[in-house]
Amino acid sequence: MKDQKIKTLVSMAFFTAVTFLGIQAFRIPVPAVVGTPFIHFGHVFVVMGMLLQGGKKGAVTGTAGLLIFDLLNGYVQSIPQVFVETIVKCLLVGALFAWFQRRAGGDRKKEYKGVVICSILYAILNILIEWAMGIVGLVVTGSGIGAAVAASTASIPATIFNAVFMAVAVSLLYVPVKQIYQKIM
Repeated sequence: MKDQKIKTLVSMAFFTAVTFLGIQAFRIPVPAVVGTPFIHFGHVFVVMGMLLQGGKKGAVTGTAGLLIFDLLNGYVQSIPQVFVETIVKCLLVGALFAWFQRRAGGDRKKEYKGVVICSILYAILNILIEWAMGIVGLVVTGSGIGAAVAASTASIPATIFNAVFMAVAVSLLYVPVKQIYQKIM
């Protein structure tokens, strides 16, 4: 029992660290009308952590990794949004994946189908939440609603690219990473 608690703690620390490093060590800036977006591996590790550890632990590790990055890189203003949206996405998508796993009953193909669906759902939620929060952020800082919608819409292509990248990467990496994870845990 004690050994399992230590393994769980180490696993959570690992996913927090790789989420942070997935953004810190690998980021490619992309042009946008609003903000300074970049392509990164952060959400790949958030989703992998959620799928392998469950929604609750994935929410903790993903949120912690993203917040550490934001705190250390001058994105403090993003912390409330990142905190709320990561927890919501991980809990919702994690619950759906748990349902897929129960329904699969050990069938790897059915479970993998759940991985793909959940990755796509996480990507869609990420796009919609980023777009909506972009509008809210601009309106709160004084923009008119029309200008805020236009600016948030103009900056969403980088988020879409990141979301597609995440869904494809998770779909490709899930099976081999799960095999390694199961041997360790």
